[in-house]
Amino acid sequence: MKDQMKDFVNNWQTRLEEMQMQFSLGKMDATEAFEKQKDQLRGMLVGMKENLDKATDMAEDKATEMRTKLEELRVQLALGKADGMDAFEAQRKQIELALHELYVAGKHSFSSNYEKGLEMFDRQSEAFKTGLDIVKIQYSLAKMDAKDEAEEKRKELNDKIVELNNQFKGMQQTAMDNMEEMNRQLRDNFEKMKVYAEGWFKK
Repeated sequence: MKDQMKDFVNNWQTRLEEMQMQFSLGKMDATEAFEKQKDQLRGMLVGMKENLDKATDMAEDKATEMRTKLEELRVQLALGKADGMDAFEAQRKQIELALHELYVAGKHSFSSNYEKGLEMFDRQSEAFKTGLDIVKIQYSLAKMDAKDEAEEKRKELNDKIVELNNQFKGMQQTAMDNMEEMNRQLRDNFEKMKVYAEGWFKK
């Protein structure tokens, strides 16, 4: 589990660094960023399916329910590109609903042997939602008429991503050997980004 957590933190930091670089170069638009987030979630589903295939102690009806929920989420991720804020919000709503239903089904289906795996799935889900908070802000930037204002806001968001990235680097140095502390810091970081995104749209 510790190795999985380290891999997760490293991968999430890499994603933040990529977003930071793309922002600084002005090369990643919101639609592309959303597709990258969906690609990450597709990769997460592969691991979920592998755990499902290994779960020999699961009742057949539970296994069927899990496969159904996995497929429902896969279908939502396969929808076309979101070409604007409305399309993004519609897709996000359905994806997050399917994600939640899959997690609930997993809680009811997997034995206690897979509890840590489900906890990791939950962390990955929170990272995905945090990524979508960033994507939503990108969509709002694309709608701004005033170029100067958009550039100012883009810099503000880039600075926030740098801050998150630095926090993750600090986490690697101080909490990698303490899983409880690692989970606490992850929750705190994701919550800070959520609050920041909510505050953005109240300005």
